[in-house]
Amino acid sequence: MANNREIRELLDATAYDVDGDKLGNVNEVYINDTSGQPDFVEINHGLFGMGSSLVPLRGHSLNGEELRLAFAKDRIKDAPNVDSDAHLSNEDQADLYRHYGLDNTSNVTEYTRDERRDAGVAGAGVAGAGVAGHEANRTAEFERREDEVVADRDLDRDRTAGLDNDNEIIRSEERLNVDKERVNAGDVRLHKYVVHDTETVEVPVEREEVRVERQPITDADRANYAGGTIGEDEASVTLHEERVVVSKETVPVEKIGLEKEVVRDTETVTEDVAKERIETEGTDFVERVDGTRNPLDRDNDGNVDRDDLRR
Repeated sequence: MANNREIRELLDATAYDVDGDKLGNVNEVYINDTSGQPDFVEINHGLFGMGSSLVPLRGHSLNGEELRLAFAKDRIKDAPNVDSDAHLSNEDQADLYRHYGLDNTSNVTEYTRDERRDAGVAGAGVAGAGVAGHEANRTAEFERREDEVVADRDLDRDRTAGLDNDNEIIRSEERLNVDKERVNAGDVRLHKYVVHDTETVEVPVEREEVRVERQPITDADRANYAGGTIGEDEASVTLHEERVVVSKETVPVEKIGLEKEVVRDTETVTEDVAKERIETEGTDFVERVDGTRNPLDRDNDGNVDRDDLRR
């Protein structure tokens, strides 16, 4: 069953991705010229909300002021750049739907507009999404919304004038909204290269040497030796030795890989913010922000210490 909500509720919502990660505030809502239903929202994201992306509302849910979109944060941040101040063309919509891979998602929430409450909504961030063949209707709608913006400005001016007549003023101050974004901090690669070194190994080796032995002839030797003749003769022996033979082989010795780990740290962000202070004239005390009253410090000429007013 569809849920009926008001379009202005989208402008007051904070956007989250499909995993529940916070993105930022809704900056604009884009209305379909034919159906009158919102088709896209522009979401602020990044540090201090400096970035923005257009996101389709197909598959979204709105719970209170929490707008849960049907897409991951990375896909939203990588959305095509579209002129957010212009009416979305059919080509713009096709590019966005193609980027988000919209095939089976559909809206489960229907929105209505309160003409009195939504007066001036176009100036507050609602624009048409555009449908072919409705250029004339779009022009008429723009002119009607422009009149509503003028009426809304007049209403704001009247309210401001009424505030000046009351015995109060509004004090405002800037507050920091700090967010985080995930960025590429660089690549780490493993590279293998060859170096040459020298190894020295001592190898024991053997070799044969000749030693001349002289032994006297025994009576047995003499009996076996027939009378010979005197002349030339020779004897020989073959010598052997060991020689070192070197060969090399490649063997695996170690396995090296890359693993990522999360290291948490704290960064300090310093930014100048403006704060309004209230100065009271015609009294002998200064009104503090916390509601306390302190006597005014005056110099010899009766002038008020401005530093005392700032505290």
